[in-house]
Amino acid sequence: MSILSITAKSASAALAFAMFTGVSLAAETVVDLPNGIKGTLAVPDTGATGPAVVMLHGFGSSRDEVGGLFAQQAAALAAEGIASLRIDFRGYGESAGDMADTTIEGLVADAADARTYLAGIDGVDPTRIGVVGYSFGAAVAMLEPDAFKSVVVWGQMGDLQAEFHEFLGQEFYDKAAAEGVASVDLGWRVVTLKQTFFESLARHDLAARFAGYTGPFLTIAGDADPAAGYFEQYLGLAAGQAEAVTIEGADHMLGVFSEQPGIGQQVIDKTTAWLREAL
Repeated sequence: MSILSITAKSASAALAFAMFTGVSLAAETVVDLPNGIKGTLAVPDTGATGPAVVMLHGFGSSRDEVGGLFAQQAAALAAEGIASLRIDFRGYGESAGDMADTTIEGLVADAADARTYLAGIDGVDPTRIGVVGYSFGAAVAMLEPDAFKSVVVWGQMGDLQAEFHEFLGQEFYDKAAAEGVASVDLGWRVVTLKQTFFESLARHDLAARFAGYTGPFLTIAGDADPAAGYFEQYLGLAAGQAEAVTIEGADHMLGVFSEQPGIGQQVIDKTTAWLREAL
């Protein structure tokens, strides 16, 4: 299974959120960014005190992420005095636009808009902004790593073209090439993408763009997630402090649908501790 896959069970993500309510949420505000982007700003009760984090969701997901993992991560960061902003990419969640118009360049621009917005929040130090990306969001973070003081990725991608080809299949690719657009039923939603998306994939070599990153880099994945197969390669590409964490008994969904809330909590705890030191 591709690491991009978010199974049909994702339709019940709101129910799974209840598994991750052990941490009270910080003061949160829904905010409007350029280009119709919706985000949720989480600020510690004492206000922002320097460090902050942008959070980038995966393919077909939205800003709270599966099982509410990003909402819980935001709360954990706020408890450590770290502000955060999680966004819906354009065409996803509550943001304006059509997912069919997605391109890599557009996603990278959305991440940059989120970083700029967060840097303008009173108390946030623009030089101390990190990023957390999950799955496809991890790839977006890794395409412009030098924009962030620290990069943390969950269920990372390693090869954009190969993984999307595996995920969507040759028939989808052939139809997009012939007709300029194609749709596929994932079981929980229908995804439509234009040929321009695939053309944008071809313009971006994830490994080449990430190579030489000097900031602290943390990659986390379950031992049953194909993402773990990229650990050795990307640790070798990193030029600074780097660590890979394999979660035993976990797949790409980090325990949300296997009724193992402890897995998600492990990921949140490790991420929080890392960013507390890295930022």
